[in-house]
Amino acid sequence: MMQASRRLSNFVRKTAPKSLASEVPIHRQLDYVSPAHKLSNIRQIRYGKRLDETPAEMALRLFATELHEWNHRYWSEQNKQYLALKEELLDEIESLECEDEIERIMGEFYRTYLLSNKKNFNSYTSQWRGHNLKLLYLSGRAKGSRIVRTVRNTFKRSNRVG
Repeated sequence: MMQASRRLSNFVRKTAPKSLASEVPIHRQLDYVSPAHKLSNIRQIRYGKRLDETPAEMALRLFATELHEWNHRYWSEQNKQYLALKEELLDEIESLECEDEIERIMGEFYRTYLLSNKKNFNSYTSQWRGHNLKLLYLSGRAKGSRIVRTVRNTFKRSNRVG
């Protein structure tokens, strides 16, 4: 019964107009996604916890949360540095009136910024790939544990009936 109720809530959330969907009670099992963060440009995610969460699903949820926070911290710091340097440059060139000159200077600034941070970006990308491979592994493990639990419960129920 609880599972049918949960499915109905999910269906209502996905298909109902916003006014009705906002009236549906909040469930802790659902994931919630915020608008993009102003500094990191990353959407914050609050991962739901299933009532019958397996240890593999819990490991996946915790790692995904940790990975998401790591991405948020990294991009917040990178964007803060970039915006500070960009503001300095804009303050220096605000007296220029030629748009072509401003575009050239901004293009050169961006190119220089990327080249000077290339090692940092490459390191981040390498770490990000490794983390995402682990996330894929944990996802497969969690799905497998859910399938095993479903099959076990099916056999338990069929043995009780017969």
